[in-house]
Amino acid sequence: MKLSLDQLSTSYEIFLKNTIQDMAKTEKQNQLLSFCFLVPDKFFVDDFSHLLNDIQEGFYSFADKDEFLAIGNIYSFSAEGALRWKNIEKQYTDFPQPIINSKEPPCIASPLFLALVKFSADKKSLEWENFNNSEFYIPKFLIKSENDSLLFRYNVFVDPAFSIDNSVLEFASIAAKVFQKTNEKENKIAVNYEGELNSFEERRVWNLKVEKALSEISTASLVKVVLARKIPLSTKDPLHFGALLGRLKKANPASNIFFIKKNDSLFLGASPEILLELNNNNIKTEAIAGSRKRGRNAAEDFELENELRNSEKELNEHRSVVDFLTGILTGLASDIIYEKNPNIKKLASIQHLSTEITAKLKTGSSFFTIADQISPTPAVCGYPKEKAMALISELEDFDRGLYSGLIGWISPSSAKLIVAIRSALINKNTIFVYAGCGIVEGSNPESEFAETETKLKTILSAFNEKN
Repeated sequence: MKLSLDQLSTSYEIFLKNTIQDMAKTEKQNQLLSFCFLVPDKFFVDDFSHLLNDIQEGFYSFADKDEFLAIGNIYSFSAEGALRWKNIEKQYTDFPQPIINSKEPPCIASPLFLALVKFSADKKSLEWENFNNSEFYIPKFLIKSENDSLLFRYNVFVDPAFSIDNSVLEFASIAAKVFQKTNEKENKIAVNYEGELNSFEERRVWNLKVEKALSEISTASLVKVVLARKIPLSTKDPLHFGALLGRLKKANPASNIFFIKKNDSLFLGASPEILLELNNNNIKTEAIAGSRKRGRNAAEDFELENELRNSEKELNEHRSVVDFLTGILTGLASDIIYEKNPNIKKLASIQHLSTEITAKLKTGSSFFTIADQISPTPAVCGYPKEKAMALISELEDFDRGLYSGLIGWISPSSAKLIVAIRSALINKNTIFVYAGCGIVEGSNPESEFAETETKLKTILSAFNEKN
């Protein structure tokens, strides 16, 4: 990658001096500055895999041609409890807009705050202690690729103790490390199951949970509840993050890949589901519910697809998610558009009923308000939401943490939140893999267990090729 680091450092220094001089005239303090530049070379994340293994905090996202890697954390705010979204929105609204050196659209629209929101507003556990309940934070720097162009965004806070000379030296050091070429080879990764996977006892407990859920549903107080499993794994050798990421991307090209590191914890996954996207005032969300495994050949795959398209149970489950989302949007948005019949979203090991919904944000509504009201959706929680959440808390003996929560980013004009499913949490040499399924009237415990097995394959494939 042919970049003149001296020229970049000089440009960064000029930007700092000019901006700080202007700030002095208006007596501004504690101001965020963003130094952005477009890199002409096409971005390949493998060029930067050497950054992933020795960092304290990192966030990687990949979806189609949109890809970014963010490192560090220079400013954050968090909240928990029933009012967490309102508190987050207030902190975000009160935050002064950054000063950016470039008015190019890619710079203005690039992620400002990265977002992590757990499934439960108040549940806590030791295994998830490295992650706040909900947190929005600004990374030290971000590399973003979109439509074959590469953006580098470097963020600094200017306060009374800020030193231009020290900041220029730090920028030059980081830039030199970011753009160095490496020839790392993919390491072998293998994990072992703790105990017998799909043991008789696990199936017995699962059946009891599903029967309890069906009992609640039969009283008409609950329409649907999503129950999840957590599978513990172990590995003797340290995991190579670049290899994990590469394998996850290769096996799941149609999914939203994410990779989030906080201290000695790593949360990663390949989700098929977007909760919410914002582009100016245009909103997009997606209903995904109802599934079948992929076939061993084209004929079997087509047969399973037709089975899914014509399953009244699956169609009813999917329709309930569409009705929920459109019902919420009716009060907050206009021009709501979606197709009456769902499409089929085909992934590596599973296929889903899928309906994309678009709308326009009404004046007075906000991205945060919509996210608060539609999450968690019936696809990962159930319906009605409050009763489903209560039953999940009663029946699941673990903290979901970020699993089925939200990850993403927000900037002044755009935002994106992904539902964090098909995912795993890594704490040193311990790995927790998660999968869930919706329980509705007519659900069969054995069939639902088999569905979770299919979903587990998505994330297990990243750890062991035989899975």
